[in-house]
Amino acid sequence: MRSLQIISATALALALASPACAADNDSAGDADAPLVVTATGEPTSGADVGQAISVITAQDLENIQAVTIADALRTLPSVAVATRGGVGGQSSVFIRGANSSQTLVLIDGVRVNDPSGPNGAFDFGALLTGSIARVEVLRGANSVIWGSQAIGGVVAIDTTPPTDSLQLSAGAEYGYADSARAYAQASGRSGALSGGIGGSWYRSDGISSLRGGNERDGFDNLMLNARLRADIAPATYVEGNALLIDGKLAYDSPFGVGANALPVSDNRQWTARIAGGTALFGGALSTRLSYARTDIRRIGTDPVVFSFNNFRVFGVIDHFEWHNSLHAAPWLTLQFGGEHMRTRSSTSFEGAPADRARDRQSGGFLLATLRPVSGMTLTGGVRRDDYRDYGARTSFAANFAYSPNGDATILRASYAEGFRTPTLTEGQPPFGNPALRPESSKSYDIGVEQKLLGDALRLSATLWQRNSADLIAFSFTTFRSENIELARARGVELALQAAPTPRLNLTANYSFTDARNRTPGAQFDKQLALRPRSNLALIADWQSPWGVKFGATLTMVGDSFDDAANNVRLDGYSLLSLRASIPIRDNVEFFARCDNVTDSDYSVVSGYSTYGRSAYAGVRWRL
Repeated sequence: MRSLQIISATALALALASPACAADNDSAGDADAPLVVTATGEPTSGADVGQAISVITAQDLENIQAVTIADALRTLPSVAVATRGGVGGQSSVFIRGANSSQTLVLIDGVRVNDPSGPNGAFDFGALLTGSIARVEVLRGANSVIWGSQAIGGVVAIDTTPPTDSLQLSAGAEYGYADSARAYAQASGRSGALSGGIGGSWYRSDGISSLRGGNERDGFDNLMLNARLRADIAPATYVEGNALLIDGKLAYDSPFGVGANALPVSDNRQWTARIAGGTALFGGALSTRLSYARTDIRRIGTDPVVFSFNNFRVFGVIDHFEWHNSLHAAPWLTLQFGGEHMRTRSSTSFEGAPADRARDRQSGGFLLATLRPVSGMTLTGGVRRDDYRDYGARTSFAANFAYSPNGDATILRASYAEGFRTPTLTEGQPPFGNPALRPESSKSYDIGVEQKLLGDALRLSATLWQRNSADLIAFSFTTFRSENIELARARGVELALQAAPTPRLNLTANYSFTDARNRTPGAQFDKQLALRPRSNLALIADWQSPWGVKFGATLTMVGDSFDDAANNVRLDGYSLLSLRASIPIRDNVEFFARCDNVTDSDYSVVSGYSTYGRSAYAGVRWRL
């Protein structure tokens, strides 16, 4: 704990002393703060939320020239991303030291965690940015609203939304490893109908996934999305959305012949959702019904016989939801609802008969938001879930946000319980363990945000801790998954956002994460794998009087380990990216960037390759 205090104090001192530091996009407590949905399931002012939430806008993605959502997530506090190989490679996200399986991911309100995967985690590798309008990241548990998997955090991603006026944009770029990218999106309204559509395409020769390889592992990917809304009455609507991600990834696998292996994974994921809502009693009660489906297919081929890379995997989620918001009084809002979810999976390796599994769950929740005095918001709730295979589960949560001075200062604190039920692979025969219990956690955090110099300087600090029990891990004694682990994670998050001039924006995010195994035995008090203890992201953007923009992103990642016994050390590293954009004519802009400017040799996952110095250039257009 003393090292935590020393590092935290040092980082805060550096942030305050350096004009090149800035903060993440934590919603500030002013009237212009963005609305957030991950806290309550409904749009809520960031000033009224007691949990730590970051928002990445489409403009942020454009400024840093991110190709994948994983690129942008790396700049947030307490978020670690582990990618195996080049763009498109399996990308796991760890929030506040939690397992990647403990992060719930939503795209346009649809759960997209893979029910056919060994741990149910979402692979961020193929999620491109071209059609992404917004990313919201809640750091901490929130199972009262979202149920299973919301232990480490929730990532909610929105594609091109409907707009009232016609909006069009497109772009393309080319660069290192014969990488090409193109994207386009459009949105608008005609009478009672409004909608948005978009698409992104990417291809690259890539790099060898494993170090030491002579052949490149390429990636081809197409992403299409659409959203449509019909306002059939002043307070009644019907809306729908659909998403398709279709890609082919060449990769190297430890289960093949090494760095020059030739396995290919053909991956397709589509989601669809339809919802309808209305407002009753003069708008006092809003109600919404929805149905969503997630369908995932992965087919692997490998010329090597019995390589474990020849597979056919399918997963399906059917999700029904009923959500209500009742404004019972000016000082009291109640949210309540229920859901029913069915999951199915089918896995087959090396031509063997498919292993099939399924589960179903029903649940309901109640969340109350009180505003007892001016500037104070108290939120508390309870959830009850009933799983066919794991019985009933009850979760509690409470948080508060308080500003004594008109949102110039905001104090926050929260307590939340989270849980994750075993995946179909972990819990059902032939390889699963039917006796498994759900993972559980108790999370605490406390923080403060402060505005200075009007809105030119914003500071925030958060202390947090999470205690987890019944974590699921594969046992080489029984050769199946067991509840054998306890873990504790704690840390600090510091952020600074500054606008010294109207043309200059500076952002800095620092986090220290101490995530350790607390299971009695040989690995007691060892650091959890792939969780760097420290992370610092500095972002600077400046626009000249002539419209030319320059920017830089510096990320500094601390040491970590790639194994539970802490025998495989991954040294810390620093990456510098420089970028620029030049207006060519009205609504047309040329842009370019150079990643890993210093050509650092580093590892994110042991044995896997990373990009050296690489450059890209392109053009974008907007109407």
